[in-house]
Amino acid sequence: MTRNGWPTASELLQELAGDPPPEPSLQADQLRWLGRYGLAEELEARIGRLRCSPHWGAPLALEASLAWWLAGDGQRADLAVLEADDLDPSLGLAPDPWGLWPRAGGAKVPTPVEQRADAAALAARIRRWRWLEPAALAEDWRQGAQVDWTMALSSPGLDELVLLLRHGPAVEPPIETFLAELVGDGPIADRPDQAFQFWALLTDIRPDWSHARLRAADLALGRGDRQRCASWIATASPDIQRSPWYWDIAARLALEAGAISPALDHWGQALAVAPPELAEVFRQRRREARRGPGLLQARALLEGGETGAALALLQRLLVDDPQWQPLRALLQRAEAAAAPAGAAAAVVHQPPQRFGQFLEQAAARIGLPLPPAGPRGPAPEPEAARQRLEAFSRTLSDAEARFALGA
Repeated sequence: MTRNGWPTASELLQELAGDPPPEPSLQADQLRWLGRYGLAEELEARIGRLRCSPHWGAPLALEASLAWWLAGDGQRADLAVLEADDLDPSLGLAPDPWGLWPRAGGAKVPTPVEQRADAAALAARIRRWRWLEPAALAEDWRQGAQVDWTMALSSPGLDELVLLLRHGPAVEPPIETFLAELVGDGPIADRPDQAFQFWALLTDIRPDWSHARLRAADLALGRGDRQRCASWIATASPDIQRSPWYWDIAARLALEAGAISPALDHWGQALAVAPPELAEVFRQRRREARRGPGLLQARALLEGGETGAALALLQRLLVDDPQWQPLRALLQRAEAAAAPAGAAAAVVHQPPQRFGQFLEQAAARIGLPLPPAGPRGPAPEPEAARQRLEAFSRTLSDAEARFALGA
């Protein structure tokens, strides 16, 4: 078992890479989790290995039957019950009132006295599942879940939920719709740990269900569990990847890891598939990433002497935010730091001609006589300089008035 008390599908497969645990209870747990996650090939292989172990007997064979029911294979589940009955007929797992299958001798593997009651209870549960109609199971389960939805995290409640999910279209209305409403934003806020486990389990039970996967990945990211979030994002199906929320979670995951450019790209993909009512959400998050963590990371790179990396990041940020002055100012600093010493000096001492040229072009478009902005030739006397400055100021005020009036 994992530190959370329950294994994800990937963690379970890692556990199976080793030998079966020595305790029969842990062996039974592994079989049940394989059934819950529908891992039929791995379940068959594990049962084959357990048959060669000294612990194999009717109780474990019944656990195998229950696991096959959870995996959705009723035929193999029935065969496992018959195998358990063959191992210990004294349990009465397959009654034969007409004597159609007479047996010679006693149990091949006698069931210990302390395990007989548990084996009988397990057999009763299997018989109930075998004959219970999906609609009746769904009605009972929903009534219990509405009283306390955390029943889905208990062993009986989770097993019955797995059966309902395996039945699929046979249950109306769909159980998925009920579950999405059952553990929504309110229950998540009230019981975040249990809600995370709930959606994490459903993600592995139904890997194709986009709502469960996105809920689980989002909750994992909120808890700081980036490893699980990344695993669920990386293994999402193409259908799930068409959701804008998928790209939003991928962007926030990248941002948490300090990968600014990939985060911006992911939000761009979210915007490409988002409906108009959601687009502003992703646009705002993208803007905050550029102007917050993006700017801070670029500044840290520049101050740390990584000028090339700072330049590359700033150029990427300015693609989406070309007019934001703090980014432009930092880019100028980075360019100056990257330039050779002589070139940098030339840039620093070069007269500011560009603004003067802009003023001249603007004045020419509206027909304003524009006095020169600065002295040309020998420096004028103070009084003459004052008069020229006042004339220049009056011209700018006149231009501002004309622009305001639409001139």
